[in-house]
Order: sequence, then C-alpha cells, then structure tokens
Amino acid sequence: MMRKFLVLLLVFMLTATLAVSFSGCSHVETISVYAPDGGPALGMAFLMKEFHEIDGVKVDYTLVKGADEIAAAVANGDADLAILPTNLAAKLYNEGKDILFVGTNSHGLLYLLTTAASETFTLEDLKGEVLHLTGESNTPEAVVRKILDSAGIVYEKSDVPIAGKVALKFYKDGSGIVPELVKGAIRYAILGEPAVSNVMQKAAAAKKAEVKIAADLQELWRTATNTTESYPQTSLVVKKSLWRSDKKLVEKIAKLTIDGSVAILDDPTPYLGYLIEEMESTQVPATLKLEGVERANISPTFGATAKAAVEAYFNILLAFDKDLIGGKLPDKNFYCGGLDELQDYKGIIKAFA
Repeated sequence: MMRKFLVLLLVFMLTATLAVSFSGCSHVETISVYAPDGGPALGMAFLMKEFHEIDGVKVDYTLVKGADEIAAAVANGDADLAILPTNLAAKLYNEGKDILFVGTNSHGLLYLLTTAASETFTLEDLKGEVLHLTGESNTPEAVVRKILDSAGIVYEKSDVPIAGKVALKFYKDGSGIVPELVKGAIRYAILGEPAVSNVMQKAAAAKKAEVKIAADLQELWRTATNTTESYPQTSLVVKKSLWRSDKKLVEKIAKLTIDGSVAILDDPTPYLGYLIEEMESTQVPATLKLEGVERANISPTFGATAKAAVEAYFNILLAFDKDLIGGKLPDKNFYCGGLDELQDYKGIIKAFA
C-alpha cells in the first residue's frame, strides 16, 4: 500500500513540476480530445478525470463508438488530439489529413475467445469454423490475417463455414458478438479488452456457455512476425496546426498519458467509475478487474522508440496489404519530433511502479 502511495505521489509531483515548466505557452483557449470507447479510453481515463484544464486551456473530452466515428472526427477536424488505430492514422495522413503521429497508446489488446469444450487450442482448430470479429480494414483484420498467413492457414470473408478454411465474419462493433458468445451460439471470436472481461463475466452469470481465452493475439503476432515486440495497436495523433502553435501543451498531454498508465494500473476503480458515470461509456464494464486492465497493454511510447516500432509495424502491413495503411508508408513528416525525453520520464515512473 505504501509503495502504491509513493508511486502516485511521484506521478503528481512530476506532473506539477512540468505544469510549471510548460505554463504560459498556449495560444488556444479550448482543445478537443477524442477517443474510441472501450480499451483505448482506458489509456485516457486519467486525463479525463483529472485534467479538464491544462495550463489555462480548457480540455473537452469525447468518447465515440469505434473506428468509423474516430476517423470522421479526425478527418473533419473536430478532434485536436485523438486516440485511434495506428494503421488508420497512417491511412488518414496518406489521404492528406492535417495530423501528426505523437506516440503509441496501447500495444495490443486482442484475444481469441472460444466456447468450445476443448482444453487445448491450435490455429488448426479454426479450419472449417467461422471466426467472428470486428475491425474490418483496421488492426484486428490486419493482425488476424498476418497470423493466419504465417501459419499457412487459408481464410476467406464469409458468414458460413468453409471446408478447410477459416471464414472471417466481420461486425461493425462487438455488440453483435457478445450476446451470441454468452448463449454459446458462437464457437470462436476475436474481441479486445474490456469486451473480453465483459463477455466472460456475462457468460459466467448466464450459465449457458463457458467463454474462455483460447489465445493471446499479441503472442501469436510475435510468433508470426518473428519479433519480441507486440504491435502498436492504437496511437495518439494531433492536428499539425496545434503542434506548431502549442508544442509544449501537446508534450504535456503526451506525458500525462504516461502518468495515466501508471495510475489506472495502480487502482483502476476511480477511473473506470468516471468513464462510466461521467463519460457515459457503454463499453467499459463497472465490474472490470485489474487483470482486464492489464490485458489492455496500455504502455505509451514516444520519440525514436515509438517511431521505430511503428515503422516496423507499417512495413509488415505494407508487405501483405498496403491498403491497410493507405497504399504506402507515411513519409518522415508524419512523426512529431523531439519527444525522446518522454521515454526518460517513462523510465523514471516505471522504476517506482
């Protein structure tokens, strides 16, 4: 308990110190920060609860339902900063949208769920089955396809089983998948946290089917790509105009996402409560436990470290479906510069966590 107190005390002391050093540099009165509901929102919950004003700038937070809604908010300029799928950030940039990459937010929160009775699982078990998932043309599709390609397993988009292949059935969001898993009508599905925790808890309460995690897609990705790192699933982007006029403000918000990753892993209760009660989240269950938050892999990364990981991810996507990133690698101007010191800050916080 004392260790947790010291970690949070350090977070708030460093936050206060940087607040002084960054003060007086803003040229705007209000900014809008957008995040998709669910897992990405967990990484922003600390800011949403604790920081409605930063250096005299009012901060308005908005939760949206999913990738389509966050893409629209970024594309039409409503969002000054936003959390969105990393490949979608590249796609929007390549379309000429006024954004820059600030840093990664989470490093994979996808899990393969099953209601099958078997205690063991291999990818071969998916042959002849329908795999239900969200994220068509976004991260979930990219990750699943890369994993199946690497294993030599053939797949096809279909609503019905195909002999010898994996049928990929896509949904706009998880609302069509969760109830079917709960009643045992689906054998295999891909969901992200906190939907994973939500559906397992609902299934246990309903007592109609046992829903369990068959595989961690982050581990399968490492195997498929022969790497030791997971994929940068979601990232923070900023309007070019805001970065140019208020760089220090953006830097502080980026730093606060590091503080937030420590705070929510220390005690998620107040932040989950805020997301549900004040932000009206429909994707974060009140019963979400620490293990579910940990499975969301919230670990903000910036500077050269983030750039290297993201470029490696984009090169993998480019090799098997360039449309996932808008047809080409984003050029060097996609990345905000000068954020390497945030990795040092992250190291200090991690040392005390």
